[in-house]
Amino acid sequence: VWAKPPQGAPGDDIKPPDVQHLGFVIEIGTVRVYVSGDPINTFSKYDELIRPIADLQPDIGFLTNHPNEGEFPFFDGSVDMALKLGLSAAVPTHYQCFVTRNYDPHEWAAHFPKDGPEAIIIPYNEAIVYPA
Repeated sequence: VWAKPPQGAPGDDIKPPDVQHLGFVIEIGTVRVYVSGDPINTFSKYDELIRPIADLQPDIGFLTNHPNEGEFPFFDGSVDMALKLGLSAAVPTHYQCFVTRNYDPHEWAAHFPKDGPEAIIIPYNEAIVYPA
């Protein structure tokens, strides 16, 4: 699935060739996992990006985000992605990934509504078993 509009997004200063970013929806048993890749900062505003993913009905999403760097969705945009995709759970990615671009994933989780997708934080270099 596309992580950026394939035709570009001039309003967001995204032009070819910086449009070939992909995400993935992977089915593992009965669970569908969405891996966002490196999405455009304004991803949740593009129905043409949201719809094909939502149609695949992913259960959990690994969402690339950052609190203040304009390359990826900000925390609120990440939450909006999770809600529009209909995720049951969301996991932040790209934290503990770069020395100078780190963020606290608990701050990301605090943006999720109580009745929204479950925010799951996987500690650095650890794993979880997601229930089927």
